[in-house]
Amino acid sequence: MATARTAEHDVQAWLETVDAGGDGATLRSAPTGTIVPAGKRDESVRRANEFLLALAKRGKPIELRTGKLIGEGGMGVVHEAEQVALGRVVAVKTLKPGRGDQGAASDLLREAWVTGALEHPNIVPVHHLEIDEQLQPLLILKRVDGVEWSKLFNDATEVQRRFGATDLLAWNLGILHQVLNALRFAHARGVIHRDLKPSNVMIGNFGEVYLLDWGIAASLHEDTTGRFPHISESSDLAGTPSYMAPEMLGREDAPPMSERTDIYLAGSVLYELITGLPPHRGKDALAIITSVILSKPALPSDTPAELAQICMTAMQPDPAERYTSVEALQHALQRYVEHRGSLRLAGTAAVQLAELVELARANAPAQREEIYRRLAICRFAFHEALAVWRDNAEARDGLNRAATVVAEYELACGDPRAAVTLLKELDHKPALLAKAQAAADAEVRRQKDADPTVDPRTRTAVGALTVAFVFLPLIAGIRSDMGLRTHQLAILWAGACLLVSMTLWLWASRKAMTAINRRIFDAGKMIFAAQLMLAVGVWLMGLDVGLTLTMNLFLWGSMCGMFAVNTDPWLGISSVGYFIAFLLATRFPDYRQFIVAGGNACLALTVIVRWRPTARAINR
Repeated sequence: MATARTAEHDVQAWLETVDAGGDGATLRSAPTGTIVPAGKRDESVRRANEFLLALAKRGKPIELRTGKLIGEGGMGVVHEAEQVALGRVVAVKTLKPGRGDQGAASDLLREAWVTGALEHPNIVPVHHLEIDEQLQPLLILKRVDGVEWSKLFNDATEVQRRFGATDLLAWNLGILHQVLNALRFAHARGVIHRDLKPSNVMIGNFGEVYLLDWGIAASLHEDTTGRFPHISESSDLAGTPSYMAPEMLGREDAPPMSERTDIYLAGSVLYELITGLPPHRGKDALAIITSVILSKPALPSDTPAELAQICMTAMQPDPAERYTSVEALQHALQRYVEHRGSLRLAGTAAVQLAELVELARANAPAQREEIYRRLAICRFAFHEALAVWRDNAEARDGLNRAATVVAEYELACGDPRAAVTLLKELDHKPALLAKAQAAADAEVRRQKDADPTVDPRTRTAVGALTVAFVFLPLIAGIRSDMGLRTHQLAILWAGACLLVSMTLWLWASRKAMTAINRRIFDAGKMIFAAQLMLAVGVWLMGLDVGLTLTMNLFLWGSMCGMFAVNTDPWLGISSVGYFIAFLLATRFPDYRQFIVAGGNACLALTVIVRWRPTARAINR
């Protein structure tokens, strides 16, 4: 790839050769004018002379009544005329006065032969070929009432007035599509145009589109009739500098011209439709040709990405990197036209998104309703854009951006669960989702820890134990053979209670527990562990085994008292009940089993009343 510095150096030397050939003046003074190739003129001139002589011998030419001048090019002029025999108005193209040399005549004949062979709705029909009194070629064409495309494509008001089109770009792309139809047909016949530009396209008053000026067209195949000039005969500098492809400069190291040369020119026209200016321009010929060689003209930053990609692909300096055919370029443009509605919807949504971002970044809770209103608008427009074109990256990115911005707002306002809900709706989960999920999980844990209600599993476990502790001592009091007669039985009973409490804790913990529920089970495990230690201690001290039950009443009273202070004041009633039972047991040891049952009954009643299945909150 040539750099700007090396390109300018090469161009400076090459321009000296161009000046010697006589084309430097066009480069300098009229870069949008067509340069006609010098080529291998001898054979072309010979064929032209033979044909003109044949026309001269044929006899009286068609009678024409020449009218006003309607057009003028580099070598020819076009007049309106009446074809007398048919009474129809035609266009007659002849050489400019002073351009009656055989080379110019050969060029005009070549245009007549090429255009006449390409019968297509977007190519002006050739009615006849004659000679004038000076034996110079006279080309009779269909008279097209209209205007050059170059005078319309930047004038939205005139386009709407003439054709009712309100979308200038869409209208221009429609014209370009028809021009490409003409090129596609010519390429199928092995002919390349080499001078595609807006001024060479005529728009009829009824919307007809014609690609004109095939004067420097060339054939890619050998023509046995000798009428179609082969590309090898016109490999010198040719075309319009402001639009031309690098291989059109006629440099020795340039790749050969092909159908992809016309694709480059179509890209140049597309560039002008986007920017209003041709791609290659500058203060002098050096700057223009350097731009041709580099072929990296800048597009405005607001150019739709898809359209910019199409333009730049068509205008690649290396022909191998351009679209493979005119049809491929047409398909790319058609896809853009189909996608354009989606892109416009996404653009409208992007405006709302910008306002949403500004509101959300203020982190003002009072703006929540307005933020969500704009989010709804953005989502609707972006989803509509995706419904039209599912691969619209701008719309998909906009959806992600809108959800992410509001999620960040919710995180800043302390609502991570709302942020998680927003982010989970996205197709591609952003990194922010993990942060929001962690914050939401932490919030759930905090809320559970702050939950003052007792979980049903906890109520069931504690209730079952307290009821059991009421009836078991009663049974032991009635049947002395079932009581704790030995220290070993007392230790075994305390260990069994600890094991049961651990089992119930494991069962209840299968569901995430709140702080209050964890504290209840922790207190239970602690009291049963202390009860086990008490039983072992009484045994080791050699005291009466009945003392274990009495001391257990004091232990349970103390534990209920601490729980009343730290968690539920109602357990203070149970604490008082246990302490009274402790005093009674010390005074009446023979009835301690019944006294223990009474203390446990006090706890059971408190739990049943306080923690009945309404999940009543515990007052702290």
